[in-house]
Amino acid sequence: MKIAHLEFGRHAYGGAEQLKYLLEGLTDDHHAHLLVAAAGGDLARWAAASDRPHEALEFSGEHDLRAVFRLGRVLREQGVDLVHVHSRRGADWIGPLAAMRAGVPAIISRRIDNPPRFWLRWLMRNRYRRVVCISQAIQGVLESAGVSRDNLLTITSAVDAVRYSGRAPDDARRQLLGRGHRGPLIGVIAQFIDRKGHRFLLRALPGLREAYPDLAVVFLGRGALRETLEAEVEAAGLSGCVQFAGFREDLASLLPALDLVVHPALMEGLGVSLLEAAAAGVPVVGFAAGGVTEAVADEHSGLLVESGDAIALGAAIGRLLGDPELRGRMGENARRRVEAEFSIEVMVKRYAALYDVLAGEIE
Repeated sequence: MKIAHLEFGRHAYGGAEQLKYLLEGLTDDHHAHLLVAAAGGDLARWAAASDRPHEALEFSGEHDLRAVFRLGRVLREQGVDLVHVHSRRGADWIGPLAAMRAGVPAIISRRIDNPPRFWLRWLMRNRYRRVVCISQAIQGVLESAGVSRDNLLTITSAVDAVRYSGRAPDDARRQLLGRGHRGPLIGVIAQFIDRKGHRFLLRALPGLREAYPDLAVVFLGRGALRETLEAEVEAAGLSGCVQFAGFREDLASLLPALDLVVHPALMEGLGVSLLEAAAAGVPVVGFAAGGVTEAVADEHSGLLVESGDAIALGAAIGRLLGDPELRGRMGENARRRVEAEFSIEVMVKRYAALYDVLAGEIE
């Protein structure tokens, strides 16, 4: 069976990184695998550089109706038997329609925990052979939206634990902050979008700075709200505390330099950055929202508080900053847990088993 993996995201965010893990793990799989990625995007460049079978598809945005026809032609010419959609951004409707034109089934991996729009619910019920959820929280949302449980299964995202388990280089804090720093260091690793909840940490920071005057916070990421957040930091007099470090591809070397990762997201499918923090032995403080409750074991590998409660968030952060022994114990628990439950090997095996089941159904 030949499987086309569809990802239209142009940047190597969490979902694209998961697809890379999967394709690398499936190198010796008995099925054939073809990556179809947006031309000019990070994944297309990665596939070309690694000499991996791929098609770089011209894609002008999530409303690009012509992409259905371009993709359908690729599927027919390549002799594809199954389409696996890995992203939103238009791929979630272009993929199944192109697959229908090519006369082949499609499946989708769902990575966000908000209810699908009505047209996607229809596609999940009528055009997708399976919907793979990266957390039980997402599966619950889709069941509540009317997607049949028979078509749903959960395969959690994975992290390369070995890659993140090294020690931070001596200059890691300098790389993050651009200056010497000996006080507590908190990281927030998330896109600058509203649902990631950066504003709640900003509300908690004045009180935390009273207890920890040398506290530093680094925001790692990019997104539409960066200027807004920068203005909020300036207005709150937090410019000396909060640094914007941009999107970083060297997180594996930087994460171990952090004392805590804070994740105040209001919605989250699972949170790959939380698994990466765990692999680096860094505990997480965040809101008990969506798949975060699966990525972080409360009171074991981190602390979770009620969503939207900035006061409770600040108290949880203060608790771990004030107790290095507890922080170290939770970090070690996090490392062991991610190695046992969120390995790439386990994820790849579960997808490979799914493809075998689907191959039997398609024959």
